[in-house]
Amino acid sequence: MPACPTCGTTADTPTKVFTVIVEPKEGERGLTQRKVGMYQCSKCNTKFPIIVSRQKYLVVAEDQLRKIQRDLKDLKSTNEELEHKVDRLVKEQEELQETLRRKETESLVKQLEVKLNALEGQVSYLRKEKGELEEKVSKFR
Repeated sequence: MPACPTCGTTADTPTKVFTVIVEPKEGERGLTQRKVGMYQCSKCNTKFPIIVSRQKYLVVAEDQLRKIQRDLKDLKSTNEELEHKVDRLVKEQEELQETLRRKETESLVKQLEVKLNALEGQVSYLRKEKGELEEKVSKFR
């Protein structure tokens, strides 16, 4: 908040706001629009100006402005196309990741099935051996 230059009391709101266009100084380009607020101190009644905002404007030739506007329009359309491509690529990536997860799961299932078959083969072999051993033991009793 602005403070009174005389007594230092802060002022809340301006009593008036003016818009001023300032010509460029030598070596500068463009115009500057300033909004100046006139404040009045509630303690000592001193009136003082404070710049509320600034906006710079450049003056360009009409053909340059049209070229800039065309370029901007072209860039917007290119940007839209690129956004669509990125969206498609993101969807494709998600689909590929899902496919990869499914393939990994299928691969893991196949590996487990192979191990299961090997274990079942070993279990059947051990059962056969157990049966043969039980027969031999029963002969000796």
